[in-house]
Amino acid sequence: MGKRVRTLLRVSSRQQLHDGDIPIQRAEAADYIAKRPDWVFDGEYMEKAVSAYKNSVEEREVLQEILADAEEKKFDVLLTYMSDRIGRQEEYSFYVAALNRLGIEVWTIKDGQLKTQEHVDKLLNYIRFWQNEGESKKTGMRVRDTQKEMVKAGKFVGGRAPFGYRLVPSGMVSNHGRLLKKLEIVAPQADTVRMIYRLAVHEGMGYERIAKELNRQGIPPAASAQWKAAAVRGILLNPVYMGYPAINRRVNRNGSVRLDRREWVYAEKQVAELVIVSKRVWEQAQEIREARKAKTAASGEQAARLYGEGSHVPFTTSGRLALTGLAFCGNCGSPLRNGSYWNRWTTKAGERKISFTGRYICGGKCGGRSSYPQDYLENAVFGVVERFLERVGPLDMAEEWKERIRRQREAVEKEQKALEREVAALRQDIRTFEAEIPEALRGNSCFTVEKLSSLLGDKERMLAECREKAEENRKKLERMTDSGTAAKEAAAVSRDWKQEFREGDTAFRRMLLFLLLEKVTVTDGQIRIRFRVV
Repeated sequence: MGKRVRTLLRVSSRQQLHDGDIPIQRAEAADYIAKRPDWVFDGEYMEKAVSAYKNSVEEREVLQEILADAEEKKFDVLLTYMSDRIGRQEEYSFYVAALNRLGIEVWTIKDGQLKTQEHVDKLLNYIRFWQNEGESKKTGMRVRDTQKEMVKAGKFVGGRAPFGYRLVPSGMVSNHGRLLKKLEIVAPQADTVRMIYRLAVHEGMGYERIAKELNRQGIPPAASAQWKAAAVRGILLNPVYMGYPAINRRVNRNGSVRLDRREWVYAEKQVAELVIVSKRVWEQAQEIREARKAKTAASGEQAARLYGEGSHVPFTTSGRLALTGLAFCGNCGSPLRNGSYWNRWTTKAGERKISFTGRYICGGKCGGRSSYPQDYLENAVFGVVERFLERVGPLDMAEEWKERIRRQREAVEKEQKALEREVAALRQDIRTFEAEIPEALRGNSCFTVEKLSSLLGDKERMLAECREKAEENRKKLERMTDSGTAAKEAAAVSRDWKQEFREGDTAFRRMLLFLLLEKVTVTDGQIRIRFRVV
C-alpha cells in the first residue's frame, strides 16, 4: 500500500471560486499524485474564501482539523498547490514543523517538499512564509490603490449595496473576466434615506431617536427586524448618498479606526445617478454630528465655557423648551436652564388631571430675576424671528433643483446610449446564431442545435430586458424635459420658512433657531436677541 495523500485547496475570496468550487487546484493535485506511483489519494481539505494572511493558524478550522487527523495517523502526506495555500505569515513555518514532527510529509506542487529536519530547512521555510506575507502586503497595497482609482472615477468597488441602492450589471467586465456591477437607487428606500437626513438636519434628532421614529412608523430596515442606531449612523456618515463614493474611511491601527472625513478618498466628480440628498444637506449632517461629538467630549463647566454660547447646533432637540442653550441671564451670564414642572391634581369628581408649566431659570447667584415663564420668553423671541423670516421671504430653490434635474438627465442619456449599443450588439448576436442553425442541422457547425437554441433564448431574454430598460429611460427623459413638470417640481421645493417655523414642532424650531440666532440675553423687563445673520 502506498502513502496516503490528502490535498489542501484554498482561495482567499469568493470571487476566486468557480461555482463554489476550486477545480483548477484539484486538477493540478490529481495530476501530481498520478505521477507518483507510491502515492494514493485519500481525501481533500478545502477552504473557501479564507485569508491565510488575516487569519492565524488557530483561527483556521481546516488547519486544526488537519492537525487533529495527523495526530491520529489518518494520512501520510499533505499536498497543496503552493506554500502560500498553507499560509502567508512566518508562524506557518512552525505549523509545517508540527506536522513533520507527527510524521506527516508536507509537499507543494510548485515548491516541492517542505522539510524541517535540518536547521537550513527550517530557515528556508521561515523565509518562504515570510516572502508569502510580503507578497500579501504588496497585493493588498495594489488592491487598495486600484480601489482608490476606481472610487476616484466614481465606480463601485464591491461589497454589499448600501441601504437605498441595489446592485445591477454595469455592462463592464473586469480583468479577471467577472461581470462588474454598479449601484442603482431603490426609490422607496431612497425616500427613507431622505427622511433620516431630514430628521437629523431639520429636527435635530440623534441616531437613537431616528431609529425609534422609523420603527414607530413601521418603515422596514434592510436586514434586521428593527432599525438600530448603528444603521442610522452608517447612513448619515456615508457620502455615497450625495453622489460621492469614498474609500479609506477606516484604517487598521491595532484595531479598526475611523478617519476624519477630510482624509477620505472621494470620487473626483459627483455621480449624478447616485444622488439621494444634496451635498449641502450631507455636509450639514456631518457638522451637526461633529459639533455634538465635541460637546459630548467636553464636560461640566468646560462644556458650558466652550459650547454654551455661540454654537450653531443644539446639544439635543428633545424637550419642550426651544431656547435651551441659546438663552442666558443678562445679570450673571449663566445659561438659562429647564425649570419646568408638572402639576397633578384630582377633581372633586375623582378625575385625575395634569398640566405642564414651562419656565427658564438662572442657576447663577447674581441676585437678579431667576425665573422666566416659557410663554413670555418664547413668544417674544418667536415674534422677532418670524418677522425676520417674513423679511427674508420664501427661499427659491428653483435653480438648484433645475441643476439637479440637468445632472440626472445627463446620467440617463448616457445610460440610454449604452443600452442602445447593447441592443444593437444583441441583435447582431441573434442574427449570427440564427444563421448558424441551418449549418447545425446539417452537422457542419461547432454548435449543436440544442446549444444554439439555448444561446438564442439567453440573447432574446437579454434583448427584451434591455428594451424594457430603454423604454423606462425614454419615459424618464420625457418627464425631465417637460418644462411644465420641471417648473412645478422646482416650485414645490421653494420653502416658506416663516410658515414652516410657525407650524413646526419644538425640535424643528430649535434647529432653525440655532442656525439663525447667536444668543438671547434676558433680564427683568428686557430681552436682547443677537442674530448670526442680518
